[in-house]
Amino acid sequence: MRTRLMPRRGLVGVVVGALGMAATAQAQGLFDKKIIHDVARGAVEAVRRDLLKGENPNQVDERRTPLLISAVSRGHLPIVDMLLKAGAAVDDVDADQRTALMWAAERDDIDAAQLLLARNPRVNLQDRQGVTALIAAARRGSIEVVRALLARKANPNIADFTGRTALSHALRNNRQTIASLLRAAGGKE
Repeated sequence: MRTRLMPRRGLVGVVVGALGMAATAQAQGLFDKKIIHDVARGAVEAVRRDLLKGENPNQVDERRTPLLISAVSRGHLPIVDMLLKAGAAVDDVDADQRTALMWAAERDDIDAAQLLLARNPRVNLQDRQGVTALIAAARRGSIEVVRALLARKANPNIADFTGRTALSHALRNNRQTIASLLRAAGGKE
């Protein structure tokens, strides 16, 4: 008697399929690409060579973190610039749905934020907790990043999943200058 294979269905099938693909990708060494390690360690010349050899600037590591986010989160500004010039997608997200701009805001990295803003990212995207780049900058106390985001029409009234806006976070963390900027842009608590 032959056993008939039934198609996978529903969420279980999707999860099993995704796990199988990830295991296959890891077994084939897709996450062991040299460029991933070069970006992580900040090897500017090595990344330049990798890109000249045709490596895709939109690759992700085993945690689904795009190269651009890896570079921004580690403060590797020359690599951020190279990846953007090579065509890295500015709005790609990591496993927590955070963009490179959110990482720049959280790090208080105005230079990275300006490089990213020059590529016209969607400034009002939210991560898994509902945090936008503006909320991250307001929480961190990054006055320059807040100014840059407001200049790009970031919405000061988007609330995270706790119901707090960027102004609420600024006031909660005693960031009066940022609170003034947000109020001037129409921000509400």
